[in-house]
Amino acid sequence: MISSRMGGVPFPWVDCRVWDLTAQASAAVRGPLAKRVLFSGSIAGHPLGYGGNTWAFVQWLLGFRRLGFDVYYVEERRAGESMDERLKPVPFMESANAHYFRQVIERFDLGDRAALLEAGSSAHVGLSREDIEKVAGEVDLFLNQFGSYTSILGRVRRSVYLDLDPGHTQVWQDRYGVDMRLRGHDLYLTVGLNLGEPDCPLPTCGIPWEKTLFPIVLSEWETDDPPGPAFTTVANWRDYGWIEWRGVWYAQKAEAFKAVIDLPRRVSMPIEVCLSIADSDPDLPILRANAWNLVLPRDRTRDPDSYRDYIQQSRGEFSPVRPICSLGKSGWFSDRSGCYLAAGRPVVMEDTGLGRHVPVGLGLLTYVDVETAAQCLEAVQRDYARHAAAAREFAREHLDSDRVLTRILKLARI
Repeated sequence: MISSRMGGVPFPWVDCRVWDLTAQASAAVRGPLAKRVLFSGSIAGHPLGYGGNTWAFVQWLLGFRRLGFDVYYVEERRAGESMDERLKPVPFMESANAHYFRQVIERFDLGDRAALLEAGSSAHVGLSREDIEKVAGEVDLFLNQFGSYTSILGRVRRSVYLDLDPGHTQVWQDRYGVDMRLRGHDLYLTVGLNLGEPDCPLPTCGIPWEKTLFPIVLSEWETDDPPGPAFTTVANWRDYGWIEWRGVWYAQKAEAFKAVIDLPRRVSMPIEVCLSIADSDPDLPILRANAWNLVLPRDRTRDPDSYRDYIQQSRGEFSPVRPICSLGKSGWFSDRSGCYLAAGRPVVMEDTGLGRHVPVGLGLLTYVDVETAAQCLEAVQRDYARHAAAAREFAREHLDSDRVLTRILKLARI
């Protein structure tokens, strides 16, 4: 059993008093007077090969539904952003975005509880803007990813600003003047476990951020199937651009991979990346020359089910992180890594300062350079069964959606 304590101090989200409330909360909200949760996210913004992005939001919906809540979802896309499968602009209702959203809400039985809206028009998939306005007055808890839907803030009982990109959110606001729509929420929640701590140099925008791990619906990921031979991950080579804070430039994830570029030649197992990268990218030949196995997200993680299959068929995860997470010591931990752990697949990830808050070294291991990355991978390989069991235990103890969401409900005073 992995301990829930380090140095005798309990983690703030490992609170047995909160966990004991799970069954009570579930029973209390079931029935015709079930409390209502509304979640805003960005599922349709990534319709081609981004099954993992979908899970990052769906886990919250399924988790709250497990607790007996009446769950709604809303997403608004800016006019002119809709595209077809060739990435060409098309009208909203004909777009790959709208088509994918329809598939997702049908797959997860959200058809009468979800809305995809086009800003500045009446076009919608699922519920309309008027439907969401009607629902808002009876919403007990509104979780607003990056403040993406603000028109109903004054009508819901309690609102939560949900920061899923710690460091970027705050630097964009403080350094670059991007309006991240922080104002007007009752609670500010981040997955940067170290944000605001003395060893984290990143700004907080003057906000007392509460911290959380991602909720993982364990039953969606548990498997008895044997693992495959390769350590894998799913990644974008170049997504967010470089940003600067107090004289330090934080690069794209590509630079984190290049820091361990010869790793596949140092270890005894294959390493594969399901990688979104342009065919013309100058780094592509370098990856291939260093024995990285590369597969395409469109082929392997096109939708939520193929993404889950990809994780379950892996031996474990090997994951460099964006430099703002490692150099910035944000304490970030991804929902993707949580899915690997819940599937009993060990995770080796670049250090983000996470070890201050959760136990690392068994099932979940962190590295700081190519030498320690190789050591971690070989340690897992030598004692795979023990690390796989520890991965499952970590997920049960720290990531179980029942426990994570019940704690959030307490923080939000619901």
